[in-house]
Amino acid sequence: VVSALSLGFGLVALQRLGLTPRWLALLPLLIVLAAIIVVDLMTKTIPDVMTLPSMVYALVFAAVSGGKVALLKAGLGLLIGGGLLLLLAVVTRGGVGGGDIKLVALLGSALGWKPALIAFALSQLGGGVVLLYLLITGRAERRKTLPIGSLIALIGAGLLAPGG
Repeated sequence: VVSALSLGFGLVALQRLGLTPRWLALLPLLIVLAAIIVVDLMTKTIPDVMTLPSMVYALVFAAVSGGKVALLKAGLGLLIGGGLLLLLAVVTRGGVGGGDIKLVALLGSALGWKPALIAFALSQLGGGVVLLYLLITGRAERRKTLPIGSLIALIGAGLLAPGG
């Protein structure tokens, strides 16, 4: 499943960017996002071994491809995206998981803080729709949690695949 998702994300990026160094550089991030989708759906966790090195990769990619300005944008994306979700987790007393916080920080470093927060907001809307459907059909309980990180990663890949 990870391979199929990675292939799909990679083909979308290839269609938009062509066979360019930027396309090649985005592939590792798209593969990680595909893996996060599958792992989160299966385990409801997002391992640090996926998000933390990817954040570093996105920061290095920004510095190499766009210099100081791009690195500043990526750093701000990481801090604002992750920081706002950390604040939300504190305010909601754990309503947002640590993996989700680091995933949004990763998206912030790869896309900037606005697209990262858009991915998070859309994931919340999508998760609400899914949960409502499951509650109506009797397939879920009220207290059951959804692997929202998979939605965040899917939407993030959708934003990143066209060229970041």
